[in-house]
This record gives sequence, C-alpha cells and structure tokens, in this order.
Amino acid sequence: MSKITTQTPLYHPDDIVVWPDGAWATLEEVRNGECNYRSDDFEIVRLEDAARLEELGLADEFDVP
Repeated sequence: MSKITTQTPLYHPDDIVVWPDGAWATLEEVRNGECNYRSDDFEIVRLEDAARLEELGLADEFDVP
C-alpha cells in the first residue's frame, strides 16, 4: 500500500473510478452521488495513468495514446 504524504496530490474530479465488473465513472460523478447504487469496492485511477487505463481496457475511452 502506498503511503500518503503532504506531497501526494489529491485526486482530480476527472480521475476515473473503476469497479471490478468493469463499470466506470469520473470521481466527480461518484462524489455527486450519481453512483450511490454501486458498491464501495472500486479503484481510483488517475487520468494520466495511461498504463493502468490500458490494462483496464479503458484507454480508447479517454484517447490515451
């Protein structure tokens, strides 16, 4: 588990929340309550993490080269 420090940037509202079933939403949508029906078992992927988005099959959704 990574350690959170004062230098660790906070998540951006455009970062991606991904559930184990492959569903996704922006962090802003989750914070606004648009996904209240979904579980709290999710991963937050920073939008600039192209490698992880590729692994999850989401690179095309976000125009990741």
